[in-house]
Amino acid sequence: MSAHNTPSNYKATIQTQSAHHTEAPTEAESRIDKGYLISVRAILKYACLLFCFTAFICVASTPQCSGNHVFLSVVTVLVVIMQICIIVVYVFRLRTKFSGIDFELLDFFATSYEALNLLIASIAIINYCRVPGQMAGGAMGIIASLFLSGDAVIIFWAQRKETNTNTQHSGTR
Repeated sequence: MSAHNTPSNYKATIQTQSAHHTEAPTEAESRIDKGYLISVRAILKYACLLFCFTAFICVASTPQCSGNHVFLSVVTVLVVIMQICIIVVYVFRLRTKFSGIDFELLDFFATSYEALNLLIASIAIINYCRVPGQMAGGAMGIIASLFLSGDAVIIFWAQRKETNTNTQHSGTR
C-alpha cells in the first residue's frame, strides 16, 4: 500500500497542483492540510504533547529519586520529538513526496511503541518514587499514553476498514 493509492482516514482529499498554476491555490491544493489539523487523530496528538510536556516539567522540577526520573524524562522528550515529526509529515503533506514509505503504518507502530514505553516509564516512576512531583509526572505520563493508545486504535480501525473495502472491491470468483 503506497501513499498514492490509499485514501487518508481523516477525510481530507489529496490533490496535486498543476505545474502551470497561475491562480492562488485553493484550499484543497494548499501545502498545509487543514483537515488534519482539526481531525480526531491530531487532537489526540496535541493532547499527548501537552501531557508529555507537563510530565517532563513535573519530573524535571522536583528532587530526583533513584534514577527513575531520567527514564521518564527521556521517554517524554522522545515522544514529543516523534509526535511532532509525525504531525509535520501529515500537515505539510510530505506523504505524497515520499511515496515509498507507508506513513500510516509507521505512525501506527511508532505510536504504539511510544505508548508502551511511556506507560512502563510512568508506572516505574509512580512505583519507585514517592515524591509528589514525580508521582504527578507519572500520572501525566499515563494519561499521555492513553491518548497515544487511542490514536493507535483509530489508526488500526482505519487501516482495517480500508483493507475490508479494498477486499470487497477487488472482485469475487
